Amino acid sequence: MEQVMEKDMDKQMQELVAARIRITKYAHGFMESMSLKCVLELGIADILHKNTKPMTLQELAAALPSPPTVDMDRLRSLLRYVVHHMGLFTLDNKDGTYGLTRYSEFLLQDGESYLVPMFLQTLTDWGIGAWYCLSNSISQGGPTAFERYHGMTNWDYMASHPDMNRRFNKVQEGITKEMFGVIVQRCGSWLFNGIGSLVDVGGGNGTAAKEIVKEFPSIKCIVFDLPHVMRSNSDKNSEVEWVEGDMFKSVPHADAILLKSILHDWSDDHCMKILQRCKEAINPPEGGKVIIIDMVIDINQDIDMYPTLVLDMFMMVTFGGKERTSEEWERLIRNAGYSKCKITPVLATASIIEAYT
Repeated sequence: MEQVMEKDMDKQMQELVAARIRITKYAHGFMESMSLKCVLELGIADILHKNTKPMTLQELAAALPSPPTVDMDRLRSLLRYVVHHMGLFTLDNKDGTYGLTRYSEFLLQDGESYLVPMFLQTLTDWGIGAWYCLSNSISQGGPTAFERYHGMTNWDYMASHPDMNRRFNKVQEGITKEMFGVIVQRCGSWLFNGIGSLVDVGGGNGTAAKEIVKEFPSIKCIVFDLPHVMRSNSDKNSEVEWVEGDMFKSVPHADAILLKSILHDWSDDHCMKILQRCKEAINPPEGGKVIIIDMVIDINQDIDMYPTLVLDMFMMVTFGGKERTSEEWERLIRNAGYSKCKITPVLATASIIEAYT
């Protein structure tokens, strides 16, 4: 009996220790984010990549932007953490050299991935500060956590911070190019069938519209966005038409309207207004559609929910928006006055939602 009780007590103690370790890990999760930021700012992955072979601590230190002032102990502690805890690099204990891992290719500044600019944007006061106000935004309602911290909405912040706005649009360009390339290839033949004109609402620098025109040159595409977004876009060309405006007031007329990663930025009430303005813009009124590219939470039960949950929290904190289930999408579209909608899963983080007038 005593042995059984001792085993039960040992099990309870192990569970208690494991729970404490996990909670402590959550509390110190910021160390992972800030260490990643430091690795990117120091360009460690780029240094190893350009060197083509593993490097010692001394060699890495000498290759940093300010080698004479490098604190070797601090650099060693950083690398020990990101090697053993995060797996960002390798360490050969025999010769003390650091090398690249599978993760490292996503840390290259000169790489094609949009992840590095996204991380460098998110891991600033713009992205992190708002989280200090999360509990108040939940318990008191009203302004978003971002508004409470910065004193303005994210859109006003972007309008008054041109550098951040350019970085934001660059990230969106990378996401759109990756996502829309797949959508056009897999679904373009039926998704854009019979469409003569299309307005990309909130189209930024026109990445989606350019992809459409490239595959379907007969479609007249209009990129529609706020004035400060248009001013920051230096890559305007004649492939598409560029129109400034506010989607809450009116939208240019066309056969179809595209809303790519727009509605998840907004509350249901705001989405209703956007969808109604889009419905008014469809010409002719009967038979047109709004093409929504956004996440549908419950469309695929087999996928890892982590990216979905992260994006949902980010939308809530930064924009006041949210990710939606298929039922929530259908209800929102129906309440906005559309006759029906069709949802087609394409990627883990994106589905095509067609709202018919």
